[in-house]
Amino acid sequence: MSRSVLSGLNGSNPLAFLGALGALRLLRRFSIPARMGFLSDGSFHPFIEGYDGDLATLVAEDAARSKAPQVWTLEYSKQEKKGTKVVADLKASPTVFATYLSSCISDWLAGNDEAAAYAAAFGTSVAVDGKGNTKPTALHFTAANQHFLEIVETIRASVTVEWTGISLFKGHTNRLGSNLRWDPGAERNWALMANDPNDAGTSVDAPLEWLAFRGLPLLPSFPRGSRIATTAVGGRGEKMKMTWPLWSVPASFHTIRSIVQLGWSGSSVDRSQRGIFALCSSEIRRTSQGFGNFGPASVTT
Repeated sequence: MSRSVLSGLNGSNPLAFLGALGALRLLRRFSIPARMGFLSDGSFHPFIEGYDGDLATLVAEDAARSKAPQVWTLEYSKQEKKGTKVVADLKASPTVFATYLSSCISDWLAGNDEAAAYAAAFGTSVAVDGKGNTKPTALHFTAANQHFLEIVETIRASVTVEWTGISLFKGHTNRLGSNLRWDPGAERNWALMANDPNDAGTSVDAPLEWLAFRGLPLLPSFPRGSRIATTAVGGRGEKMKMTWPLWSVPASFHTIRSIVQLGWSGSSVDRSQRGIFALCSSEIRRTSQGFGNFGPASVTT
């Protein structure tokens, strides 16, 4: 069986891991029974078996077809300094979010599960933040005037076939633009830099971030009492981290969905018996303004 190695990605990077999940999920959306694993040679490159087509073209065409509004679009009015504004984000009031969930369930009952898959990843109508708004997934890192789904749309619109090919198979393709702050390299902590990071602007690997967004439904959130828990993320407050496994035996979409939802805190022997050769973790760092970022990942083999 043919194997395509995504040599531009490193599965020990949280953004690249999410992007790899997105690639497999996208193939499943096209009814392609592909399988995915990671190289255990230290490169941690993801690979895909069972697909001989042009993955870069498939990803770019998916982005082109996905112009907002989509089933995952959540828009609501938000009071800002300059007045009320309609925004596309995940921190709606619980009432608005519950209405959104209801519409997603209606779509699911009608045979379209995409809306419900994203709704489950975005949050719940139970947990609220300090302002009484819906507390979203732990992977929601935007804040202030940055709105999660608006940034997703900006990223989507910039994806091209050429950029995607370089991103997946060569890497190091960041260009100026907004990002979802899922790449540890995107952290811009002034205290750790020689110059004001605002002077340099932000950069983005748009194809990889688009794929990561497409993979987000594999990490659903759910209510835990009055709080929210996000798949693969443990801890609370300022002590949260995401933990994910890497496996060398190619696995199907449904198997991987189960893999990422298991707690991988057991012994290395237990992990190896299940085909897991490495365990990665990355702290979630948040600023006083509410912005988040992944810290550099650690790898345990």
